[in-house]
Amino acid sequence: MKHLFTLLLSLLFISTSSCTAGEPVQFVYQGEVAGIMCIHCTNKVEAAMKKLPDVQSVKITRNEKGGLPKLEIIAANAKITREDAVKALGDDAKMFDIRSLKLVQGK
Repeated sequence: MKHLFTLLLSLLFISTSSCTAGEPVQFVYQGEVAGIMCIHCTNKVEAAMKKLPDVQSVKITRNEKGGLPKLEIIAANAKITREDAVKALGDDAKMFDIRSLKLVQGK
């Protein structure tokens, strides 16, 4: 009986520890940003976006259809807004215009 109780406790500990060891929740934001002309512009905007709370990665890619560059932010925060992104740009918001930013997926 004592061994059975120990086994049950061990199984309970294993099952609860595996639930908390999962990946953190990630949220994907997508938008468009105007004013990016070169890699230096891209780096500047990406660096500013990385200052937002809980941002894990930022990627800016050219739009293959000739439109505005695409902005993708992956964060552990579901409350990032376009206004937050504009504030993160600071004075550079005069050069770069974040036209849109919306939450598209929670992983």
